Amino acid sequence: MPKNYMEVLVDSMLPPLVRSHEHLKDCLRCQEDIRAIALNQLQPLYMVSDKGRIYAKLKEFDHQFQSDIIQALSRAMAVVEDNPHHEEPSF
Repeated sequence: MPKNYMEVLVDSMLPPLVRSHEHLKDCLRCQEDIRAIALNQLQPLYMVSDKGRIYAKLKEFDHQFQSDIIQALSRAMAVVEDNPHHEEPSF
């Protein structure tokens, strides 16, 4: 089954970035919004074979590749901070 490895990378890089933002770190809705906005800015990296997984893992070591992901996440965080859709508490 095809897997977008970019989702895995975004999911691993997002938590450390939101930790320093009090109003984002505890809101799953905001984090999902950030994730979606960032993934829409980044090129997908689908893989279906072991060769594809190795290629994707090697991309992780590319500094420009990492920088592009962090920039997309930072831009997405700015958008969400300006227009938060915090989860409503359920009673």
